Amino acid sequence: MSNIANYTNTYDIRGHEIEITAPARFDDQTHKVIPDLELDDQAAKLALEKFRKIYGVVSSEKMKNLRKKWNLSQRKFAKVLGWSPSTVALYETGAIPNVSNNRLLKILIKDDKVMKEFIEDSQKNEM
Repeated sequence: MSNIANYTNTYDIRGHEIEITAPARFDDQTHKVIPDLELDDQAAKLALEKFRKIYGVVSSEKMKNLRKKWNLSQRKFAKVLGWSPSTVALYETGAIPNVSNNRLLKILIKDDKVMKEFIEDSQKNEM
């Protein structure tokens, strides 16, 4: 038998220790944490969210919203940014962008004029 209770754990994200408290499954006899994919995934997502807030990392939702705002597929968006399509897909599914890519995303989210210039430049390069 097992039960669910709050558990405080520390995650190492890009060399930064992120401590969170989240529900975890415990063995009733040993009182030790036991694997539970759903609860463990939720805890990891909370740690990533906390990391994003602390270090100002663009969320996957904000990135998707930027892409959709400009009516770009992942492939076109990647071309506009000079990234690989797999990088865009990874970031949109929750991977943490590297520092320079995060800075670029923040600028493009904040400034429509810059985003428009990036799109126009990528279209010129297609010709």
